[in-house]
Amino acid sequence: MDHTKLHQRPPPSRWTRIKRAVVGAVRNIAAARRRNEPNRETTPYARMRQTGTWNLRGSRPTIKPMPANLRYFSRTPYAGRAIQFYTRSICSLDWAVTVKKDVKENSEIRRQIEVTSACLFSPNHDDSFTSLLQQLIEDLLVCGAGAMEQQVGGDKLRPLWLWPVDALSIQIYADWDGDESKPRYFQTFGYGNVGIAQGKDLLNRELVYMRDRITTDSPFAFGALEVAFQSINRLLGVAEYAGDIAANAHPENLIFIQNADQTVIEAFRGYWRNDIEGQGQTPVIGGADAKVLNLRGTTDEALFLKYQEFVIREIAVAFGISAQNLGVEQNINRNNGEVAEDRDWDLSIKPVTRTIAAYFNREVIWGRLGFSQIELTPGGLDREDEKATADIYEKEYKNNAITPNEYRARRNMPPLKSKFGDMISADAQIAIEAARGAKTVNPALTNIE
Repeated sequence: MDHTKLHQRPPPSRWTRIKRAVVGAVRNIAAARRRNEPNRETTPYARMRQTGTWNLRGSRPTIKPMPANLRYFSRTPYAGRAIQFYTRSICSLDWAVTVKKDVKENSEIRRQIEVTSACLFSPNHDDSFTSLLQQLIEDLLVCGAGAMEQQVGGDKLRPLWLWPVDALSIQIYADWDGDESKPRYFQTFGYGNVGIAQGKDLLNRELVYMRDRITTDSPFAFGALEVAFQSINRLLGVAEYAGDIAANAHPENLIFIQNADQTVIEAFRGYWRNDIEGQGQTPVIGGADAKVLNLRGTTDEALFLKYQEFVIREIAVAFGISAQNLGVEQNINRNNGEVAEDRDWDLSIKPVTRTIAAYFNREVIWGRLGFSQIELTPGGLDREDEKATADIYEKEYKNNAITPNEYRARRNMPPLKSKFGDMISADAQIAIEAARGAKTVNPALTNIE
């Protein structure tokens, strides 16, 4: 009897072998990732460490110094008009969840598009995608960041929920090292009150923190309104002074009556109010000597209108738009206005829109939902002459360079259900000629919608 066989273990089952192989593969991948990842030698935000403004983890998150009345300034006429230019332009685009280029659509991708669309276009009980977008854009312009919370629920048809967050209440742990189990953000109840007012730590996956103007010296970004803050402050001061002058709150003249005591002065005031003001009569007085001294100019220059226009142009520059969008339209003809409008769209609206779309794609769709083959696209961002575009498409189609469905995809239009939709011009002509030769027409080919 072979006693060695009695002590041999039975061979593992097929399920056990599979499980061991999977566990081993995962361990190998993790080990290879740790082994292949380089270590960073430089320190992020080094100047903050040098100046002592960076509080290390375990103490306090980094606080962004903000002007207390920044929100108030965002409601002034010219700042509000500049913000509306961005919000209305970006929100009016045809936002849609689409398939990535070079990815073939199938039933699973269509399901992912439906789920993502349900999450984005109905983000919570109070907001639509448009209202969510408006709040994010305003915070981007006001304080340089737009924040929204994202949480996953149990509904498979609508798993993700999004809520807008006041970006001025968000502070950042500047030494966050990428560990998803450590908090990256901190929301305080009241601006800058860490350690006094209570707040809440937030993980990286729980908060989408959009930044537009990013620098290497601070984890925070800078909004257009922060750049224009001093200009708006000066404009409010000079506008208040001009308003007081126009309302005669600041009189332009001073009357000096020589050798007059208080009794004479009061008698003269009574005479002026009772007999002169509002009656259009020419005042006539007598006395030893009286002089009228000018306190200020009497022309429009006393209202500093040119200086106010200069400051308005400064505000427009800070927001990256033309002064004509803030009502300064002197010496602007149609050609100049259209060129300025196109420049504002290309240099301001497009970059901000693409920044917002990139955060939604990377943090929400690809990161939180895990759908890597679809993306959120802003249709109509590349504004163009529709007639010129149609002419270009006609030439490309005749040269067999594009199909109708490819053209419709550029316009965020649904594909044609006809087979002609995926045919170049040569294939379509061959199919038509073949149908004519057979004296029959395939109904599937002629069902063009």
